[in-house]
Amino acid sequence: MFLKTGRAVLLLVAAAQLLVLLPYSGDAHAQRGDRYNPQWNQDYRDRERDDWQRRERERERERERRHDAKTTGVVVGVVGAAVVAGVIAAAAKRERETRERADYCMNRYGNYDRRTDSYRDRDGYTYPCR
Repeated sequence: MFLKTGRAVLLLVAAAQLLVLLPYSGDAHAQRGDRYNPQWNQDYRDRERDDWQRRERERERERERRHDAKTTGVVVGVVGAAVVAGVIAAAAKRERETRERADYCMNRYGNYDRRTDSYRDRDGYTYPCR
């Protein structure tokens, strides 16, 4: 009879433990994946990973900012060079036109004054070169 009572008590104790453990709402080990290690504090590892990801995002933003700055610098340099080249070309064209006009007036009137852009005629008066 003792054996039957012992077996019944053992079954009741096992059932009570199952009832106590059954509603346990913790994460199952299989749900944690490869991150489960009972010796480590999971919050600390999550914080460490989040900090690493934040630093990586900041590094990526810095790389993009530098790339954008280089691109902007190249564009500004090219546009600046084009503007300077245009100014130089315009100044050279104006100088060439002034020189051609002076050569024309010198060949036509003979006594052409470049400072005043005029010539002296036979009557002694000065007239603008046309």
